Amino acid sequence: MFQLTEKYFKLIDYYKEMATNGYQRNDGIFINKTYGTAEPIKFKEQIKSLAGHFKCKTALDYGSGGSDLNIEEVSEGISFKDYVGLKKIYQFEPARKINKNGKFDLVLSFDVLEHIFIADLPWVIDDIFSKANKCVLINVACYEAAALLPNGENAHITLRHPLWWLGQIECISTLHKNVAWGLFTSQDYNDPKFHGIRRMNESIISKNFQN
Repeated sequence: MFQLTEKYFKLIDYYKEMATNGYQRNDGIFINKTYGTAEPIKFKEQIKSLAGHFKCKTALDYGSGGSDLNIEEVSEGISFKDYVGLKKIYQFEPARKINKNGKFDLVLSFDVLEHIFIADLPWVIDDIFSKANKCVLINVACYEAAALLPNGENAHITLRHPLWWLGQIECISTLHKNVAWGLFTSQDYNDPKFHGIRRMNESIISKNFQN
């Protein structure tokens, strides 16, 4: 259905290089060692609520970077996994050769889509949905990153308005009508906006056309 461009694979090569060798920031500082930042921890309350509502037991961290949410702690001695009530969180990170396939109750994709070349976004969003049994939760950053790619471009290569992202994801959700999904967009790191939980099948079975 959707096809990837060569730029998708070129960007993965760039991120492999950055994970191994470090990267330049836009303020001139060079970061020698790339550590994974567990972005979902910032949204732990919302994820806990969502996982409980849909009775999720397994999750996939799509674009996990170098973090492992099974062992990342939300406070001393309490792992993110246990806090949100999941039995197991799997990882998918092609830049680190972690390619977990299968279906999971919940798919988390935090600060991933803005790193994808625009022509490859339909494929990636569809791939995210295709791995979910019950629900998908996405966060997209709508501002420039501190990190630069090896070619000098900003690492957030697809910068769009939050409503643009909402439309993109809603369109792809028509192919996965029974999967619920939620979207956070952040125009500033500390100011995420939640656009609510949606499921296309609920609009389809409604007696109304508008929703």
